[in-house]
Amino acid sequence: MEKVYDVIGVENPIMDFAVSIDRLPKTDSMSVMHDYLWQSGGNASSAIAALARLGAKCSMLGVVGTDEFGTFCRDDMIRHGVDVSHLYTQEGGTTFTICLAEEETKGRSFLGKMGVNGPLTDVQVDESYIAGARYIHTSMIECSAKKKAVELAKKNGVLVSADGGAYTAEADFLVTNSDILIISEEFYGALFDDGNYVENCRRLVEKGPQIVIVTLGSKGCAGADRSGNTFRLPPFSGHKIVDTTGAGDVFHGGFLYAHSQGWELEYCAKFASAVSYINCTSLGGRVGIPDRAMVEQFLEDNTIDYSGIEPRKAFYRSVMKFNRGRDL
Repeated sequence: MEKVYDVIGVENPIMDFAVSIDRLPKTDSMSVMHDYLWQSGGNASSAIAALARLGAKCSMLGVVGTDEFGTFCRDDMIRHGVDVSHLYTQEGGTTFTICLAEEETKGRSFLGKMGVNGPLTDVQVDESYIAGARYIHTSMIECSAKKKAVELAKKNGVLVSADGGAYTAEADFLVTNSDILIISEEFYGALFDDGNYVENCRRLVEKGPQIVIVTLGSKGCAGADRSGNTFRLPPFSGHKIVDTTGAGDVFHGGFLYAHSQGWELEYCAKFASAVSYINCTSLGGRVGIPDRAMVEQFLEDNTIDYSGIEPRKAFYRSVMKFNRGRDL
């Protein structure tokens, strides 16, 4: 079957309000806020945004609400060049998260309000649509429709990429049914109690995936594949880290883009690490996503060209306008 898309993301996008602060305030106290940006977010959603910005042809399968946040999330996918013909709208509010990036600790915290719009349904997962992709990418399974998308992908020879951000009840399904499994240090810690990252990635490969990678934040990343290739990469350095929100998400996008080019495993991971690192030098999970030229320049001379990112920051800072003149 002709491939219409490089990658289809399977997940409900969410709305993020990213805030940069000195530190989390103690009870009955105040902290300084340095900056704020409105952005769309979500594990698979931000990976797809990264893929599209790098040059891949992508689509998003999921659900947003009928509120202003849902409209924003849909429009933001379009701004990144993502097809939204299978991003459905259902009555209700969209999930909203306040993302707090701490200057003092370099940590991050989240306040979330779950949306009331319904989940993706099995009926909305069309087999011909899934079969028309080279890859699908999803986060940990939350509903039967995501599982159906994975099963249809396997049936039609579509590679399945999974974001193992957290170890959930459905994690075993994705470990055994994914082709590319990229897990967080938290997920890794739920399975292993040692730092033998490469060897334990090998052990996970034996359970089904072609490739397993663990992302380790400030410690870099490690991985293995079915062909016996392994790697252990240190983190990048030299630039100020502003916010690690979305670091893993855009790593997935960068890796899938590199893998789709047919590059070797270690270089795919290095490219993905660069995509993630560049994004972490800006506030929020999406505003700092680079294009391919930016990544290649960074890998060559460790410089980051912010000329395309600064206008994006200004847009996301002012995009939510109060509706003046409305009667109370």
